[in-house]
Amino acid sequence: MSLTFAYRARTPSGERVAGTMRALDRTTALGMLRERMLIPSSLESTTAPLTFGRFLRRHAPAERLAFFRAYAALERSGVDFSTAFELLIGQARTARFRDALSSIKADVERGGEKLWTAMSHRPDDFTDLEVAMVAAGEEAGNREEIFDRLALFLERDERLRKRLQSALLYPALVVITAACVCVYLFTIVVPQFAKLFVSFDVPLSPAMAAIVAVSNVAQNPLFLLGAAAALWAAGITVAKALRTTEGALAFDALRLRLPLVGEAIRKTIVARLCRVLATLLQSGVNAVRALEVAAPVAESPLFARAVEGARDRIAGGVCATLDEALSASQAFPPLVLGFVRVGGSAGTIPHMLAKIAEYYEEDVESLMSALPTLIQTAVTIGLGVIVAVIVYVVYVPLAQLGTGIR
Repeated sequence: MSLTFAYRARTPSGERVAGTMRALDRTTALGMLRERMLIPSSLESTTAPLTFGRFLRRHAPAERLAFFRAYAALERSGVDFSTAFELLIGQARTARFRDALSSIKADVERGGEKLWTAMSHRPDDFTDLEVAMVAAGEEAGNREEIFDRLALFLERDERLRKRLQSALLYPALVVITAACVCVYLFTIVVPQFAKLFVSFDVPLSPAMAAIVAVSNVAQNPLFLLGAAAALWAAGITVAKALRTTEGALAFDALRLRLPLVGEAIRKTIVARLCRVLATLLQSGVNAVRALEVAAPVAESPLFARAVEGARDRIAGGVCATLDEALSASQAFPPLVLGFVRVGGSAGTIPHMLAKIAEYYEEDVESLMSALPTLIQTAVTIGLGVIVAVIVYVVYVPLAQLGTGIR
């Protein structure tokens, strides 16, 4: 989507006015104010706060990917805009996307807007990344190439995202199953043995007595009600905390420190950011605008803050190069900064960023291959230890019972 700017200005008659407007970047916003005969006194981008809610809105890529691929092929074949969009509207899979394409076609043909401008009016259907790249393609006259790059980026990003999700899904199911088994053993199996031992006047071991006491408390309706209320209150508190900048940053730092999983998430974020920046810079988008677009793509408040800080340092003239701006945040690995520095010296930053993205994507693939096995092994060992403890706790009274019967 386009950026939102808050402005204060004066009319030619000296009247003060204020409001908000959408534009691709600051320069475009100033041009739009001039067209309206307004003399701006201030113009600031109203950036959304760094909360997880900023990253929760997901854009399903499958239909957009098909759209970009098909439009690139049609335009490369010499099909005019109207005919191409008529064909694409006909092949749209959902009514919502069909309406979006119809509105874009009408804005371009009847309203005289550029394609990127018409797309920017529909932030729920097209991302800021796509709008910025299409704008750069229209300026450079290589729109079909830009659409191909967008489709390739969406394919790679979605493949990496699904790989991460599938790798974490199986261990999560194993952990949940193990927890359910443990709850069943402690609340059903052990108390049944305890009743058996009591009926034969066999004294319970301290460990079994403690387990039975905890089980009785856990099955008490008042305790269950209190636990449910506590979980509900905790959920509300966490949800409110994640809607604040401080809470989102703290939670993001926590998840990135998780063993194995945190490393996989971190490398996935770095790979996505490098891929986005490489794609934008290759398409002719300037560094400041590229960093603006990349921030929400990170899906991480910590990395989004680092990218936005780098953008501000370059825009404000504090840093002259991309590697200096990124290194000041201390969020990016030295390898990334080194590649960007070499690329800046050789004038091949987009190429170097693409190489970094490939390296981290391969690294994540290797980690994802090993992660399910490692987590499953750890859970199995933990579950085995718990079962061994339960067997020992039950076996001691059982042995005494056998001795008494003999």
